[in-house]
Amino acid sequence: MRNVELNAAVRAEIEKVIEVSAYLWQREWAERNGGNISVDLTDIFGEVPFNLDQFPHCPLSMVGGSSAFPADSAGHIFFVKGTGERIRELRDPTLAGCVLRIDDKAQGYHLLWGGRGQSDYKPTSEFISHVEIIMDKQRAGRPDRCVVHTHPLELIALSHHPKYAHDSKAYTQACWQMLPEVRAFVPRGIGIVPYCMPGSQVMADGTTTQLRHHDVAIWEKHGAVATGIDALQAFDFVDVANKGAKLHLMCLASGFEPEGVSMNDMRELEETFGL
Repeated sequence: MRNVELNAAVRAEIEKVIEVSAYLWQREWAERNGGNISVDLTDIFGEVPFNLDQFPHCPLSMVGGSSAFPADSAGHIFFVKGTGERIRELRDPTLAGCVLRIDDKAQGYHLLWGGRGQSDYKPTSEFISHVEIIMDKQRAGRPDRCVVHTHPLELIALSHHPKYAHDSKAYTQACWQMLPEVRAFVPRGIGIVPYCMPGSQVMADGTTTQLRHHDVAIWEKHGAVATGIDALQAFDFVDVANKGAKLHLMCLASGFEPEGVSMNDMRELEETFGL
């Protein structure tokens, strides 16, 4: 399979994905092939001066059950982890990921780069939902271009707690109150997506909705999703939120309910940081 030549800006974004993938593996947040990262490269890729007929075309049926990507994603170019690939294998992005262009009818994609050189290489089965999330952000005028899905231990553990599992406000407060930085750097909080089949349209729709109002979406008893201008910013949202969950669980494991940052101090944080 022929590879296009990637410019410096695109390579820099892929390097951020490599960096984040190492963090996820080191934290035990990406067992086996768990977790995914997608980045919309369209704005920095530039025009496509080459003949797309030279590159393998794959129909959407190879990815999942949907018949089409969002219509306004036609022509968008993404780097995405491949189906079944391990996060740690993104240290070589040509093997564990690919650059693809969604076709002009939003019913398939052309493989432009990577993908183990295979003409039928498939992005993650969650790629369609990633595209839906990113396009929803862009329609709202947000600068987000990256989706990170991972399995942060403490955020997942807290989603099993009956007091928090079905209440986004209570879940957010449990994390916010543990550390001023959580309130400051996850300012829109954490939204719960009730447990459902991974990769389903129900999950995609729930995640898109929660990320309209929150910085992090928790898939109950499964994982977390965040978006950002790049992979590093999306990772930061999950990383900071997880610190709050971890501290909360540490207090419970020590045998006491955490006192937490007071509501007065929370209000002062809001005023100081303009939250």
